[in-house]
Amino acid sequence: MPDISLTDDLGQSAPNVKIDLKQPSSLMKYAKSEALHLLVVPDFTAHAAQPLSIAAPNPISFELKLGNKFQLGGAKPEIDLTAGVKSFILADATPGPDHTGYVTLGLEGSLSLGISGSTGGLSFGFNSSSSLAMEYRKAFPLGAGEPSLGAATGQTISTFVLPADMDDLARLGINDVCTVTGQGSLTISGGFKVSATPNPLASVSLPMNAGTLQVTAGAMAGITASYSINGSYQIRARRISANAIELSFCKHQGSTLKTGLSVSGGVAVKFNGTDLLKSLLGAISTDPDDDATKKLFADGGLSADEISTLNTAIKSSLDHSLQASLDLALSRVEDGQAAFQYEIQPALLDAAASTAVHRALQGDLSLLNNLENQSEGQTIAPGVKLTSSIVTKTQTAGVALTVNLLGLVNFGSISSMLMKSVVVKDPVTGNLTIADTTTGTQINSQIDDLHRGETLHKAMFESLMITATYRVSKAVQMTGLASHNFHFAFNRNTNSATVAAYLNWLVVTGLLTRTQAEAYQQQFAGGGASTCLLRTAFDDAACRNLFFNAAGELWESGHYLDLGRQTMRALIDPNDSRTDRLRYDLLDKHWDRALSVGADNGLAEVMGLHLSDSSDAGIVPYLIGDVYTIVWWADAMHKAGAALLDMQQFTVNSPEFQQRRDQLQKRMAGLIAKSQTRFDNPWGLISLFWAAGSTGASAKVAANGLLIQT
Repeated sequence: MPDISLTDDLGQSAPNVKIDLKQPSSLMKYAKSEALHLLVVPDFTAHAAQPLSIAAPNPISFELKLGNKFQLGGAKPEIDLTAGVKSFILADATPGPDHTGYVTLGLEGSLSLGISGSTGGLSFGFNSSSSLAMEYRKAFPLGAGEPSLGAATGQTISTFVLPADMDDLARLGINDVCTVTGQGSLTISGGFKVSATPNPLASVSLPMNAGTLQVTAGAMAGITASYSINGSYQIRARRISANAIELSFCKHQGSTLKTGLSVSGGVAVKFNGTDLLKSLLGAISTDPDDDATKKLFADGGLSADEISTLNTAIKSSLDHSLQASLDLALSRVEDGQAAFQYEIQPALLDAAASTAVHRALQGDLSLLNNLENQSEGQTIAPGVKLTSSIVTKTQTAGVALTVNLLGLVNFGSISSMLMKSVVVKDPVTGNLTIADTTTGTQINSQIDDLHRGETLHKAMFESLMITATYRVSKAVQMTGLASHNFHFAFNRNTNSATVAAYLNWLVVTGLLTRTQAEAYQQQFAGGGASTCLLRTAFDDAACRNLFFNAAGELWESGHYLDLGRQTMRALIDPNDSRTDRLRYDLLDKHWDRALSVGADNGLAEVMGLHLSDSSDAGIVPYLIGDVYTIVWWADAMHKAGAALLDMQQFTVNSPEFQQRRDQLQKRMAGLIAKSQTRFDNPWGLISLFWAAGSTGASAKVAANGLLIQT
């Protein structure tokens, strides 16, 4: 039997401390060494004989050192307690209504799971070779018969509990607490409600077909997913009554918990043996069982490789959306707060529930998660009541997947579009974007994510302009469906200016106030990667507002010129650089003169710049670009309005209407072909958003220490 001793640094046994090795203890149960020698500081010896309430009327800590290496484990050693490592005894008999005092033994060690990284009974999901902290806080009644500090310490050491299995937890007395803390991964799982919303858009490159779009918003069936939660966490067990134990998985102080793909690979689908593509079509098709949809999966339809490509893209988008939703729930967990918490009644556990709890203590919560079913506050298995879970919170909130369908307006039905489509690569946002072959190939041909992103921004902006024109002209019926525009940004090395720009985008779209933005700016911890996704929605009313005022009259070009100027100015920080200061001043103080000069080198004179100076010459293209972009957009919007006004004079089924519809498509394609606008910021998105009445925006911002979803 291993020996455990507590002495001072001269080898004298600590007074009043009796360690009973016959009592059941995790230190004895999992010992893989012959002896554990703890060295205590003299201050402890001085207080050891005092009653607990006298020795520790306020919390008092005593340093411990390990006099020798001690190992713990199941079938083999797994935790190393190294000689000389600092540990502690903490006593606390602060007066309170419960008349209870506590003595805590804290030990620090490291996992030694071997090169293979295989997990063991004491791994708790922590990383191989990582450090971990173990604490056992034992409760003692104060008043008549209360123990001395030394006696309470002896009992704490004698009954030390690790939260390794239910047999260990059963030894907890009322108000006793045991914890382990380390860096690692918790495995989670569950079924999720995914609301799929099609984003129907027209393609510049295709002729238009009249009719009603055969898509709708719906829920994808059978979506399950398994992820890991990575970071520093604590497993904590506390006996709350004679029959019940509170089991918590908590965010460690100062840590950040993030989700990642688990070994089992994220999203899967379990619904009548179908796949993700069929699940998506079942959600967004008005008739997923029609002949056209069935032909997609029959001979002569989509090839096996095409189906595989679509399934892979859908899975990637779902993984991104689910991880973002789980991360949002995790971001709301405070330090020390439980991300998962259960009330366990050991006597009521059946075999399945017992296995689920045991697996959870090893860092795998998937069996418990699969029982939750949005049931916080409810019993989810015999002897297991769910108190709180970020999986359940995410299930309750739901997960949204927007499916951008570039060209759907031209094809009319999603089945027809899928036969001639390309999945657009979008690794930053996780959006699922399917485009007609010409548009998709053009976007995917970009060699890096930056240029691919700008090309996609341009395609979305132009498609939204065309789609809005078609909607208002009644060339296509889209009742109940909104068309979306989005802008995303990704930065690998984020600084304060980057985050300030993101937050400003949310301010100008009305999603944050300046005061809120300043508060969020303070939360940014600096450095690291960051993303910002800004989305706007356009229903029939918003599309009409783009072209007509409240009196039903077409907006003049001056309306768009002013909106475009205000939008560009709102996105420029004049304090960021000399270039931005001059751009801002041109829009703010010299706009009328800039319009008269036009988008050429004459703008240098307007701003007092000299083209012979290399620094000045480098600024002029930015001024030209701003003026060009605003003037082009104002002209394009006004001409589009005039064209759709012509169409409104005819009924939908008349030959004249079809002729005018074809003319409108050609005119819009011609206007778009002249565009040379820049898309490194969300000017295009916000200008359309403001012109449409400034409603229907949402955003996600993720940076170091910052996660915003509106």
